[in-house]
Amino acid sequence: MKYRNLDLTFSMDDVTFTVLSISNEQMLEPIPRHSHSRNSYELHYISYGYGTLIADDATYRITPGTFYMTGPQVFHEQVSDPDDPMREYGVYLKVSLPRKGTKSELLRGFLKQSFFFGPAGIEVYELMKHLIGEIEQRPEGHRLMLSALLQELIVEIARLYRTTSATANESVAPSSSNTRATDAHFPNTSLPDDQTYLIIEEAFLYNYRDITLDSLAGLLNLSRRQTERLLLQHYNKTFLQKKKEARMSAACILLQAGDKSIASVAYELGYSSPEHFTHAFKNYYHVAPSSYR
Repeated sequence: MKYRNLDLTFSMDDVTFTVLSISNEQMLEPIPRHSHSRNSYELHYISYGYGTLIADDATYRITPGTFYMTGPQVFHEQVSDPDDPMREYGVYLKVSLPRKGTKSELLRGFLKQSFFFGPAGIEVYELMKHLIGEIEQRPEGHRLMLSALLQELIVEIARLYRTTSATANESVAPSSSNTRATDAHFPNTSLPDDQTYLIIEEAFLYNYRDITLDSLAGLLNLSRRQTERLLLQHYNKTFLQKKKEARMSAACILLQAGDKSIASVAYELGYSSPEHFTHAFKNYYHVAPSSYR
């Protein structure tokens, strides 16, 4: 289950966090390649099951107890093992900073990571589970508890980053090649509505076949021009570039499945003919769909 529209914002020192969604889901369907906006961070904890994560063209094996974070502009996709699909706890956050960046050393450590992959202790699992429990049961004071739990979760993750960095040569956690520093001093700008991030990303992630600029603008309650401007500002892509990226990412997953013909993949992606799809795929990846498969 994914919980949206939580209307939950909290501050730590001089940094403001807005929660866009919290989820506890069994990942039965592949998640195509996508990225988040320049001030968004998604936290993933796998409680059980197995799968594969591809992030910025590197491949990682997901096992129970895996924690990974996908931050700004990190392209990633994930696929569950069909015989033992993953169950994932997720928290999706938007961050707003003062114009000169945060003064907090701990929060700088959290924000400078644009990607992390490694094992996490029982503390992260218990915090994720407690978050879901508070949302589902809504006991008295649950909003205060959610804010406190989320702050504790961020502290635990920041400590995890620091511990991993200090013991990188000894542990199975990612090496420096698997993490990227990012500029945490982005301006404190926001979209018209915090849920806009989620609407944009889920539109391309799940409705890549039929999404149009007009329909996306309608979902956002914005004009076509305002929608294009938002995509350029926060994703560095036009609408057509975002749609092509989404369709091509989905194409790779469908082709890898191996049980669909090129023609059926083409029509599932919304192309008018297999020839049109083959031409688009070859232009994007410089290889024909049949050769890719």
